[in-house]
Amino acid sequence: MKHARKILNISHTIVVALLFFTTFTITIKASLASDELEDDKQPPKVKYSKFFDEKKHWCDALVITCTDFRFTTATQEFINDRLGLKGKYDYISIPGSIRNLLDSKTRDLVLNTFGISLRLHHVKRVVILAHQDCTIGYGGSKSFPELAVEYKTICKDLKKARRLFGIKFPHLRVDLYYGTVFFNDNKRIYNFKQIL
Repeated sequence: MKHARKILNISHTIVVALLFFTTFTITIKASLASDELEDDKQPPKVKYSKFFDEKKHWCDALVITCTDFRFTTATQEFINDRLGLKGKYDYISIPGSIRNLLDSKTRDLVLNTFGISLRLHHVKRVVILAHQDCTIGYGGSKSFPELAVEYKTICKDLKKARRLFGIKFPHLRVDLYYGTVFFNDNKRIYNFKQIL
């Protein structure tokens, strides 16, 4: 038994020594490689300030929508065509759209995420879209006694979201929209109504 332990200890020592030697060798090679770069040509340093100085066109809007696949294509068409923002907006898709913004536990994380887009792209307008039958945020239409109550509840939350944005980012214009869908001759018809 003692003999087996002694062999195990020796094996362990050899493994540690090999790891140390390998790490040391890699470090020396990396150091030599960096010294060679100093003697030769240094890679050019990227100057991000030049990008910002030369940029003449910033992002017009930040669009916040729900991840619900049923509304994705219609939402993109609405933003690009009806709002005329094609190629001029950041797009953030969150399950339940604004529910995480209204939840005090996740509010700061969400606002800080939006803040990155607002600061880096100089956004002046936020467009928030919510929709009927939002299962992630509200449990779907079945959670309400009727569609009018669902509409009123989600519109109330949209307005709360606008107030929260106004507190954190008072310079922003915040536009709210509520999306609905109905079927006509087996075809889906989408409508986005602005909430004032």
